[in-house]
Amino acid sequence: MKLGTFVRPGAMDRLDEAFAPLEEMGFTSCQLGFKPEKFLPQDAKAIRAAADRHGIEISAHFIGYRDPFTIYDLRYGYTVNGLTAPTHRANRLSYLMEGAQFVQDLGVEDMIIHAGFIPNNPFDPDYAALVTCIRQLGGRLKQLGLNLLFETGAESPVTLLRLIEEAGCGNLYVNLDTGNAVMYGYANPVDALYTLGHLVRNVHVKDGIPPTDCYALGKETALGEGVVDFPRFMKKLLSFGYDRFLTIEREISGPQQTKDILAAKTYIEQLLANEKQA
Repeated sequence: MKLGTFVRPGAMDRLDEAFAPLEEMGFTSCQLGFKPEKFLPQDAKAIRAAADRHGIEISAHFIGYRDPFTIYDLRYGYTVNGLTAPTHRANRLSYLMEGAQFVQDLGVEDMIIHAGFIPNNPFDPDYAALVTCIRQLGGRLKQLGLNLLFETGAESPVTLLRLIEEAGCGNLYVNLDTGNAVMYGYANPVDALYTLGHLVRNVHVKDGIPPTDCYALGKETALGEGVVDFPRFMKKLLSFGYDRFLTIEREISGPQQTKDILAAKTYIEQLLANEKQA
């Protein structure tokens, strides 16, 4: 199992500052969070070289959207997020299609996206439009020998499974976010594994609590302070033969973020050691 966290590079001439802290913390992998105005092959080469200098394997490229309209809540997010938002769908799909070549240039196999709030109703017109988008994007990635991974949380697990099966690209998988499964109020991550475990290619190790306000996500917490049952989650994940990436995500900034990430790393390492001995 390869432990890592996020890297979000800033200036291209300061890439070592992005990767060096991971090496210092003892990580061997990362997910790249990078959404430039323009995807350039020389930037991919520079990022890959910086990662290699510090012994960090880039497990996937999590490509966000360049526009400022995403809202992480349980009200307006339905209308503006991801590829399910009609107003932004075409521009965002175009951006992801351009990013596909960049992912290949990085030398990694997986692109991760937020698809948006996938409609639970398979007869919703926005669902049909989303299936079409995913077929286009998944098809392009398949031409390049790459996979498309869906960040989880904003839909029920069976809804995501339906999208993957009905898009039918053969290269569609899951980036299972343990915290999001709870924070959006649709599932817990152990239950989600029963539906999606065979499709998991990356994991966001994150904790949180369920929503109590019908219009707001539940609160993200440090590992161990939320309701995610990591011992049960890890046992079930390992039952699928999973031996890939565990990416610790803590969505705060500053020194406390580093402390929480290191504490999570220690906890997960001990959990894996216990499972190995069991």
